[in-house]
Amino acid sequence: MGREAICGGRFAAPRPPEGLEGDPGALPLLGLTLHERQDRALILGGARPAEEEHPETARVLVREDAAITHHAVADLIAAGRAAGRDLTWRTGGRSGGFADEIAFGRDEPLLVWLQPGGAATPERIAAAQTHTFDPQERLIELPLPGSQFEAELLELPLTERLVLPASHWLQLLWANLLGLAPMLWRELVGRNFVEALWRLFWAAVRAGSLRPLRIGAELGRRGKRCRVHPTAVVEGCWLGDDVEIGAGAVVRASVLADGSAVEPLAVVEGSVLAAGARVQRQALFKFSVLGEKAMAAGGIQLSVLDRECAVKYHALLMDQALRQTVRVSAGGALVDAPLGLAGVCIGARTLIAAQAMVAPGRAVPPDLRVIPDPRAVLRKIPAGASGVMAIRDGTLETP
Repeated sequence: MGREAICGGRFAAPRPPEGLEGDPGALPLLGLTLHERQDRALILGGARPAEEEHPETARVLVREDAAITHHAVADLIAAGRAAGRDLTWRTGGRSGGFADEIAFGRDEPLLVWLQPGGAATPERIAAAQTHTFDPQERLIELPLPGSQFEAELLELPLTERLVLPASHWLQLLWANLLGLAPMLWRELVGRNFVEALWRLFWAAVRAGSLRPLRIGAELGRRGKRCRVHPTAVVEGCWLGDDVEIGAGAVVRASVLADGSAVEPLAVVEGSVLAAGARVQRQALFKFSVLGEKAMAAGGIQLSVLDRECAVKYHALLMDQALRQTVRVSAGGALVDAPLGLAGVCIGARTLIAAQAMVAPGRAVPPDLRVIPDPRAVLRKIPAGASGVMAIRDGTLETP
């Protein structure tokens, strides 16, 4: 190989996924698996993925459970060539501070440049010099969700130089949410100025308006054999093959992988659906990740549903604690969730029954059947009942 050849590869994560089942490479990230996204980032960034190590060449290595973008890979290659030494990525700016929150304060290598010569041992990776990169971020203001915070605005840094851990369920959620806007911009608007100008022009023609929201609503990508009902509202979305969206559904700024479905009258916003996932009739699914072949009904926000699980009608996964920060379990300790907000993680094949409620920050294990308190189900109605009555142990009583 020539001097300029660069190989890409992976190194092992220090811990298995938390709250999520299976190999980290199979986790859902923006319509593909995590490892598929890693391979794309390496190729577009200038590194050739290789199954075997090539010590004679320079290498870019990504931790097997990390979410990265090709802009980060390209910047690391440029810095590594200029420095002539092993480097590890660190994000600067506001994005870096937020990345530290998402990493729960753990300062561990995620993306590494290794000079030619020598094996990629854990000791060498850990000893690589930290280099802080400019994320070239943009700050956007978003209203915090929830009634008690309606007047507050959230200032969120967005960057195309994304390097985040994704093995904890809450880290996977934020890797998808922070990568969603840059991915949709590249795929729907364009990867260069000329392509973006052309697509925006035709979107404006179709919208009959120069208002940004009207133009954005006309942008979208649909794969093969998609079935979208004429009454559905689909705006700014990336749809894979064989996607189905039912009558009266509203789907905005989301990624729907192959074979996923949104049933009639459901609402999906700012979310990622893995292959074969389904949001059921009248569900509210916002800023969340739905795993492969999982089914979601009820009210769901800032949550991760692992593969083949189900949340039934009128179940509620809460995402805020009253006047306090939501905490999650990470590595056996309770830590504050980024921004103080977190929904719920539902384990693989677990079922959350109708009317059940799960407090924020909880991770429900796999293979469970969770039902609400049966004492709240009315089973016995006494003769002569009248006026205001309360359900106690399945029967009506005077409060």
